[in-house]
Amino acid sequence: MEVDARLQEGINAHRSGNLEAALAAYKDVLTNDPDHADGLHFLGLLHFDAGKPDNAVTLIRKSLDQNSRNAAAYNNLGNILKLSEKQDEALEAYVRAVEIEPRHEEAWNNINLMLEGATNNDDLLPILKEIVRLDPDNPNAWHNYGMSLMLSGHRDEAADALERCLEFGADVWSDPIWHARVLCALGRRDRAVEHLESLLKADPDNTIVRYQLAAVRGDDLDQAPEDYVKTHFDSFSDSFDEVLKNLGYRAPELVAEEVVRLAETRQGPFPDVVDLGCGTGLCGPLIRARCGKLTGIDLSPGMLRKAAALEVYDFLLEVELVGFLNSDLPTQFDLAVCVDTLCYIGDLTPFMEALCRALKPGGLLVASVEHLDEADGPDYRVDATGRYLHNPAYLKRSAEAAGLSYEAEKFVALRQELGKDVQGLVFRLSKPDTTST
Repeated sequence: MEVDARLQEGINAHRSGNLEAALAAYKDVLTNDPDHADGLHFLGLLHFDAGKPDNAVTLIRKSLDQNSRNAAAYNNLGNILKLSEKQDEALEAYVRAVEIEPRHEEAWNNINLMLEGATNNDDLLPILKEIVRLDPDNPNAWHNYGMSLMLSGHRDEAADALERCLEFGADVWSDPIWHARVLCALGRRDRAVEHLESLLKADPDNTIVRYQLAAVRGDDLDQAPEDYVKTHFDSFSDSFDEVLKNLGYRAPELVAEEVVRLAETRQGPFPDVVDLGCGTGLCGPLIRARCGKLTGIDLSPGMLRKAAALEVYDFLLEVELVGFLNSDLPTQFDLAVCVDTLCYIGDLTPFMEALCRALKPGGLLVASVEHLDEADGPDYRVDATGRYLHNPAYLKRSAEAAGLSYEAEKFVALRQELGKDVQGLVFRLSKPDTTST
């Protein structure tokens, strides 16, 4: 038997979905040579596809004992460990892959997704520093080195590394404005403005860059443009849930907890519920049992496709928030939830007025916002991230001006970002039930 040819037969069968033929081929290879590194590697992948992740990890680690320079095997090991909720071990495997193959794009993308949630960052920092030294023209290495420095509290060094990323040009990055946002947070606002101005000069009609530039400069803006929100969320809809998981994102759970409590108080589900800015549907499964009919709306078709796959929404609509609430709706709502959607609207007056029309008498809104902790400051302010922070007093005033009652608020940490808690609040509004008086 020609071992390499038999292995390739197994790989081909594996790729075509014929797992039985693949298993037979891999077993033939390993019968001939029990320590065959690639045979062990691919058999491990087959075990994972068969729903046996522990076996897969054992086999791939044994493969790496035979061939410790297999970057692809380390990346695959990382993928399996990540899906098995072993985040730190997964990150170590990805880093080992790029140590061996510094331009391993998939491994770098995985590192980028996981780095903010890492607990072993101090161990990773010297490794990333060495990769940058050995491969100074590697943009992914500089990006992740900068992230690692930032998470370790080395703000100036992190800013230097992330400024280095800008030198590679906008075409290298899937999100060419990300570094500007972070540089601004690290105190390099002038450099961020300079970068965004150069992007806008190259593409004057780019509404996303235009809005981000205005946000970084601190311009007076009432809300994010629809094009910005739609494109921004479409661009990372596939990785959205994983990114937020790594940031310890809690807003859907916090809003859902309030909904569950309210449903228990009324001793029954809310007949008509709308999830305003449902995204990928993170809140939907958490409140589904408390809803009669559940409608989700969002601007991003990519997000809505992910939400549809959950099969928890009765209706999903690609519409703008205020326009939807002002439209000729087939029903008014008993409950609206709005998880981190208002952070893309500054002036809430149009939203509050439309919400009042869309709620039934006695209907409720439970929503989350980022907290503007400035007692003598403005009603709202756009941050360099492009998101709005709101003053609690303004939330109350704008709600009451629209005819709604501001019932309760709870200050919370919504998520982690750049190594720090993002402070927010979950608040509740109601539409007075004039029929009961």
